[in-house]
Amino acid sequence: MANKPRVVTLERVGEAVELRAKGRTWSEVADVLGYRSADAAESSVRKYLQRMRADTDLGQMLMQEELKLQQRERYILAAAEKVPTDDVSGRDTVDKVLDRIGTSRAKLWGLHAPKQHDVQVTAVTAEDTRARLLAVAAERDQLTARRPAAIEGEVIR
Repeated sequence: MANKPRVVTLERVGEAVELRAKGRTWSEVADVLGYRSADAAESSVRKYLQRMRADTDLGQMLMQEELKLQQRERYILAAAEKVPTDDVSGRDTVDKVLDRIGTSRAKLWGLHAPKQHDVQVTAVTAEDTRARLLAVAAERDQLTARRPAAIEGEVIR
């Protein structure tokens, strides 16, 4: 049998990595998983991954993650058998969890294309921005027959 503390750590680290992959901050990860602080959560994940890299090669690490996903999948499928067929909310929850497992598996094996965003940054003056905002507000006010809106803003340098 595996060392229980190490198994618990692996599950906790897996959940932390999953939360980070969903865009959560380290502070949110710490709150959800009960770490002392955001730094403790990040440090725990970093140390565990470094230890895994030192202990095993990449193929074994990928296999361990795949086994973890399979374990979660078996657990969910066993729990799904107990969900009544007329429980739409319960069935929906099971489907969402299975979708998340599938997404995690796709990411693990490199089959999930990360979202790419094109960002354009242009320098504009405060007066240009004010004029654009007033034009948008005037158009909106015409469409909704409202009285003119106040425009507030802050110049950041």
